[in-house]
Amino acid sequence: MATYTVQPKDTLYSIAKKFNISVDQLKQFNNLYDNNISIGQTLNVSSGGGYSPSYSDPVYPNSNPVYPNTNPVYSNTEPVYPNNSPSNYGGTTSSSGGSTASSISSFVVRKDNKGSYNSIVISYPSSYGTDSTGTMRDNYPSPNLVNPRGVSYFGKSTFDAQRYQFEDLLPKAFYADVLHFIGKNEGCFDAVNSYDKAIFSFGFIQFTGASASGSILSKVLQRMKQNSSDAFYNSFSKFGIDVSGYGAPVVSAKGASGDSAFTAIANDLQLTGVFIASGFEREMIRAQIQIAQEEYMNKALSDATGIGIFGQQVPLNSVLFSEGGIALRVDLAVNRGLSGSLAVLQKAVTQAASSQGIYSASGLGSIDERSVVQAVINNDTEQWKKDRTQKLLSSGFSFEKYYG
Repeated sequence: MATYTVQPKDTLYSIAKKFNISVDQLKQFNNLYDNNISIGQTLNVSSGGGYSPSYSDPVYPNSNPVYPNTNPVYSNTEPVYPNNSPSNYGGTTSSSGGSTASSISSFVVRKDNKGSYNSIVISYPSSYGTDSTGTMRDNYPSPNLVNPRGVSYFGKSTFDAQRYQFEDLLPKAFYADVLHFIGKNEGCFDAVNSYDKAIFSFGFIQFTGASASGSILSKVLQRMKQNSSDAFYNSFSKFGIDVSGYGAPVVSAKGASGDSAFTAIANDLQLTGVFIASGFEREMIRAQIQIAQEEYMNKALSDATGIGIFGQQVPLNSVLFSEGGIALRVDLAVNRGLSGSLAVLQKAVTQAASSQGIYSASGLGSIDERSVVQAVINNDTEQWKKDRTQKLLSSGFSFEKYYG
């Protein structure tokens, strides 16, 4: 775990930029809930950090109180673990003879009430015995907060450590570097975000659960189930989570389906722990890579994907095909959707072409791709978008065009 000592004139933003992480990640690694830091303070600048609080709240599932009535966010009607555990989880019998209620008890949630929020750690079974998350919190301090019971967790199942699990799935080795770059902005294979309008997002690309966002997470779960029904059972089914259908699969949990199921998972920290534990499983990792390719990479890099410029439709594969150009295209597709990415690229390519004296489609193959990235940065009005794209210029990706 890397650390950094705060120097005079340092800010969270400058430190995050120095270590190629986001301010939110830096705050999460150090359990910071505002932007105040002091000279000489030691900060964790990689995942796995955070303090280990002395937990005053009871440990689930052994006792009931969760949110005191003094907490302004929650009421005393909120479901509490284990509450009516057999009915909550259906009392479903597993192949090993246990029930989902007894299985879920291996996921232990510890909370330390801080007044307006709770400090949270989830312990979960792993191949090494028991592991635990870093410190999280609910009532997450974000302008995008929709669900105050949701949490944000960057994860610990890192891309580099798991690379051997999936490299055979990629048609080009370089694609792994592109996905790794995107993951640095999104999270690890066990990352969770359950506080915003996506309802429940998971994984290194934050595959979303909400139907309005495409329910890509449902496709990830369905792919894992297709790849290995045994692995899916051990990771999800025995805890009461399932997925059905293929073209537009639907997730079910706690008697609900679709968006309602993802809401139930987001509001149940033990079920959130189930997802976190699954992020270390080979078949879940491979499912994430497969869906990332199909839903984002293949579409962004298709020969049919192009932009309208100089009065004609021009394939992007004839314009942006360096390592950096490909990384830009895929990252924008993940972050803004394919159609949104094409609108951004059309404007940026047009501007870069004009500045370089290119006025015909036939000349676009020689465009300086680094200048296209810079145009995207200049056109963005939101700082976080600028910062994300700016990282491409210092990422180590080559912008040299390869014509082989």
